[in-house]
Amino acid sequence: MRWITRLIYSTLLFAAGWLFNFVFDIQFALGVAAGWLMREGYDNAGSTLLELIR
Repeated sequence: MRWITRLIYSTLLFAAGWLFNFVFDIQFALGVAAGWLMREGYDNAGSTLLELIR
Protein backbone atom coordinates (compact mmCIF):
# COMPACT_ATOMS: atom_id res chain seq x y z
CA MET A 1 0.00 0.00 0.00
CA ARG A 2 2.82 2.38 0.84
CA TRP A 3 4.41 1.77 -2.56
CA ILE A 4 1.16 2.63 -4.36
CA THR A 5 0.72 5.93 -2.49
CA ARG A 6 4.30 6.94 -3.30
CA LEU A 7 3.76 6.07 -6.95
CA ILE A 8 0.57 8.16 -7.12
CA TYR A 9 2.23 11.07 -5.30
CA SER A 10 5.23 10.98 -7.66
CA THR A 11 2.98 10.84 -10.71
CA LEU A 12 0.94 13.84 -9.53
CA LEU A 13 4.09 15.81 -8.71
CA PHE A 14 5.54 15.05 -12.14
CA ALA A 15 2.31 16.10 -13.90
CA ALA A 16 2.14 19.37 -11.93
CA GLY A 17 5.74 20.21 -12.82
CA TRP A 18 5.19 19.37 -16.48
CA LEU A 19 2.11 21.60 -16.70
CA PHE A 20 3.92 24.46 -14.92
CA ASN A 21 6.84 24.20 -17.36
CA PHE A 22 4.49 23.94 -20.36
CA VAL A 23 2.72 27.21 -19.45
CA PHE A 24 5.98 29.15 -19.10
CA ASP A 25 7.43 27.71 -22.31
CA ILE A 26 4.33 28.77 -24.23
CA GLN A 27 4.56 32.29 -22.76
CA PHE A 28 8.23 32.50 -23.77
CA ALA A 29 7.53 31.33 -27.31
CA LEU A 30 4.65 33.81 -27.70
CA GLY A 31 6.85 36.62 -26.39
CA VAL A 32 9.61 35.81 -28.88
CA ALA A 33 7.13 35.59 -31.77
CA ALA A 34 5.45 38.86 -30.75
CA GLY A 35 8.79 40.64 -30.51
CA TRP A 36 9.85 39.40 -33.92
CA LEU A 37 6.54 40.43 -35.51
CA MET A 38 6.74 43.93 -33.98
CA ARG A 39 10.33 44.28 -35.16
CA GLU A 40 9.26 43.38 -38.71
CA GLY A 41 6.51 46.00 -38.64
CA TYR A 42 3.49 43.82 -37.89
CA ASP A 43 2.51 45.72 -34.76
CA ASN A 44 -1.12 44.60 -34.76
CA ALA A 45 -0.23 40.90 -34.94
CA GLY A 46 2.46 41.32 -32.27
CA SER A 47 0.08 43.15 -29.96
CA THR A 48 -2.49 40.39 -30.42
CA LEU A 49 0.06 37.77 -29.35
CA LEU A 50 1.04 39.85 -26.33
CA GLU A 51 -2.60 40.06 -25.31
CA LEU A 52 -2.72 36.24 -25.26
CA ILE A 53 0.01 36.22 -22.61
CA ARG A 54 -1.82 38.53 -20.23
